[in-house]
Amino acid sequence: MTSQEVHDATSSEIIRVQYEGFGDLIKLDGKSFTFATLICGKTYQEASNLLREAGIDVPSSQYFYRIQKVILEKAQELAEKSVKNHALQLEPGTVITIDAHFSHVRNADECEFVAMGPKGDIVAKFVIVRSRKGKAGNYTDASCQMESVAADQALQILEDTVGKGIVDGFCHDRDNKFRNIVHKHFPDAVEYQDGFHCKKKFELCWKRLTSNEYAKSDMSIVDSKIFHGIKNRLKIFFNTLLDKHISKE
Repeated sequence: MTSQEVHDATSSEIIRVQYEGFGDLIKLDGKSFTFATLICGKTYQEASNLLREAGIDVPSSQYFYRIQKVILEKAQELAEKSVKNHALQLEPGTVITIDAHFSHVRNADECEFVAMGPKGDIVAKFVIVRSRKGKAGNYTDASCQMESVAADQALQILEDTVGKGIVDGFCHDRDNKFRNIVHKHFPDAVEYQDGFHCKKKFELCWKRLTSNEYAKSDMSIVDSKIFHGIKNRLKIFFNTLLDKHISKE
């Protein structure tokens, strides 16, 4: 979406201001200001403070948010169209990669789930936003369930778009109940684990093993050094097998 499309979608409003120190007449386009603010990831307050310090007047907040609504609606429309086009390009036997992330580690307000095709293009996406006081959303339950709900909604969209026979497998990190959710929409899909997360899991499992009381109390310093050597050899062996398996797949 370009600033020209914003011009076409909204009524024109040009703000003429006098830039201090130069005396030249500057035209500040309210729609371009709103578009640039969003593209740069700034808030209205941040952008307006910057320009006002430079002696440039800015559109009112009411005007900004009215134009922002138009831009976001158009951006969402184009994003949905793009995702659908990528999904329609999937071929039978496709293996998708799925994952989600939260806005915070604890008590998240938002959760975004994406499914990517073999070329890294997003073929399904869904964002969960928790409803709060003064902030409308599409979710009201506990944050621990946000990932599962977002996954279910996104994969339902993918199923409705391409049908059940396209997805042959799925790769994930086993951080959620993705297995059951995927099989709900694609019953014959084969499960694959993400290799990077498998390598991280080795350290976690080893830490659990060595943190047990019996392992600490019955192990001498010599035994501990030997045990550490065993860990390194097992890790190399495990990673070698994992790399070969991934390359084969």
